[in-house]
Amino acid sequence: MGWLRSGLFRRVALVMGALALIPVSVLSWKIVQSNQDAVQGAVLELHVKLAEKTAEQVEGWVDSVDQRVKVAIVGLKARMDWPDKQELTRSLVEAGSGVASVTLLRENGGAILEAFSPVLTGAPTALDPKAARAALRRAISRKGGAEILRGPGGPMLVLHRPIQGGVYARVVVPLRELAERIAAERVGGTGFAVLVDGEGRPLSAATTPRGLQLSSLPDWTITRAALGSGGSVGSSEFTDPTGVERVGAYAPIPVLGGAVLVLQSREEAYLAASEARRTAGIAVIVTVVISLLASFLLARALTAPLLTLTRAAEAVARGDFQTSVDINTGDELQHLAETFNTMTARLRSYSVLQVDRLIAEQRKTEAIMFSIAEGIVMADREGRVQLANRQAREMFGLAADADIEGRPISEALPEGLLRDALVAVSKEPGKGFKEADLSDKQTRKFLRVASSSVVTPGRGAELGVVFAIRDVTLERELEMMKDDFLNYITHDLRNPLGSAMGFIDILLKGTAGVLNPDQQTIVSSVRRSTSRLMAMINNILDIAKMESGRAKLQLKTLSLAGVAGRAIDILEQLAKAKKISVHLVAIEEFSIEGDSDMLERVFTNLLGNAIKFAPDGGTITVSITDEGSELKACVEDNGDGIPPEHLQRVFEKFEQVPGQRRGGTGLGLTITKYFVEAHFGRIWVESTPGQGARFYFTIKKGLALQPDGGVKPAAALV
Repeated sequence: MGWLRSGLFRRVALVMGALALIPVSVLSWKIVQSNQDAVQGAVLELHVKLAEKTAEQVEGWVDSVDQRVKVAIVGLKARMDWPDKQELTRSLVEAGSGVASVTLLRENGGAILEAFSPVLTGAPTALDPKAARAALRRAISRKGGAEILRGPGGPMLVLHRPIQGGVYARVVVPLRELAERIAAERVGGTGFAVLVDGEGRPLSAATTPRGLQLSSLPDWTITRAALGSGGSVGSSEFTDPTGVERVGAYAPIPVLGGAVLVLQSREEAYLAASEARRTAGIAVIVTVVISLLASFLLARALTAPLLTLTRAAEAVARGDFQTSVDINTGDELQHLAETFNTMTARLRSYSVLQVDRLIAEQRKTEAIMFSIAEGIVMADREGRVQLANRQAREMFGLAADADIEGRPISEALPEGLLRDALVAVSKEPGKGFKEADLSDKQTRKFLRVASSSVVTPGRGAELGVVFAIRDVTLERELEMMKDDFLNYITHDLRNPLGSAMGFIDILLKGTAGVLNPDQQTIVSSVRRSTSRLMAMINNILDIAKMESGRAKLQLKTLSLAGVAGRAIDILEQLAKAKKISVHLVAIEEFSIEGDSDMLERVFTNLLGNAIKFAPDGGTITVSITDEGSELKACVEDNGDGIPPEHLQRVFEKFEQVPGQRRGGTGLGLTITKYFVEAHFGRIWVESTPGQGARFYFTIKKGLALQPDGGVKPAAALV
């Protein structure tokens, strides 16, 4: 059942299920939507046709009554005896005509002749006299007409037709029977039809399905739409005052000023659509289940062979070349399995042939690693130790059998200066080295750590970093002996050289006798040579003081711009000799706590170098800016520049750029670096060959003396 936990199985099953479900869902939704729209359209059309049919029946009934009235009026207009006219009038109200009364009226409302239905009770009092007179006045203004009036006997259709000579015939027809016949129409179980007058009031008091009260019918949306439709039919969906959603249609009856409404609950009207939607939902669920089952089975059929191959590949990765797979799918997966079996067979034969060779190579490598004097540590790209020879273990104080392979450097190697140096060089393999001073009171010990990237032959793919740890104690002791010897020599030379310079000054001043011009030239040349030698000796002694920590800063408040100006004045004649213009760019004095003599030496050394390497007629710019917690100064020239590989080395002792004009001892920039770092600053150079060099240095603000006479930034004091 491992295939159930397979990510590939889940993805394949998901994709197959989506491919099956999405089209089915979209298609089902489209079909249901289309079916629902069709059913709703058909229902609304059925309601409209029913309303139109009912309205046509009402109009036909009214027209039949009107036609009989018109025939009677033609007779009344003819020359007839009064008894004949009475008989003709009574014929209109005979049994079965549906007419309640016929009255011949003058324009003032006076009755000339009246006839009442013998079968309709209450016919003589069917109309309210006041309403009857108002209807007559409206008919006279319209030259006749028809309207609905409500009386004690219910709603009545009142027709007024002019005869002649200001005489009108008024025909009253009860509408209750017609309205109740219309109300008896049923649409399904909850649908019904209703006839309303021009104010939207129902003309029938018959009960509706489920006892619905129609007292508020004039305020219904569909009633207002029917009376305001301008004679056109229509339909709509709405919610009645009781909150029931309904579907309705209407057809106006212009001759009555009212309309026929056909109303039905929306739930019943669209029952077919709901059934179709329910059926479609069941079909979708069945399809989903079948699709998921098919996707599950297909995903299993695809992923099970792949998982078998994966487990076999993991076994081969562990070195088990006896592994084989048996897949009989009859497709590309079976071909892949056969290829895999062929590969493992070849690997098995190759491993047998190479075992002896690998063992021999491993022994050679172990012998070399054991015999080499340097400590060797190798780490992979994630910083985990993969190899450490005996010498490296001894340098770190580890036992020969300590288990450090596969562990991060921070865990495998003990904390200390040596590990810090190893971590530092690992950040940029092949670039420089770091030294760790592990000396104590009894012995001296210096270890130098270098690093290089480990790459595969031919491909150049980086595998990790190899570290070489070399004991440079003897070299450092020799260097220290050389420095001590040099310091002793220079110190012993300084006193006699100072005395010689004093005697030379006496000769130049003429105290011991006036010198002739030739003697003056020779003695002046000797004076310049001794001065240059004294400067070299002072530089060497200054470096010795800085390295031993004997050089102390004499702090005072000074103007860094003023110090730079003094250095420019000192070297002004030297710059003029090469027609070099020197500019100072500083927007203020930039007051700071520092050693005035040291900072003046810094500017003098940097300006001297710039003048030395700037071309004749060149330009040197000295600028000072405020960088917040420190001041930054820059000395820029437009000389030949410094090659990139020498940008870091120019600050080392006795270092000079090959190929450039030489002069001095190569100690000026070293002393400058010491003086800047004594002020807790840093110094660096930026240069592009052919475009000059820019030497930058910073001086920390807020330097202050410590109780022991040392100097630290004010923020660092406790």
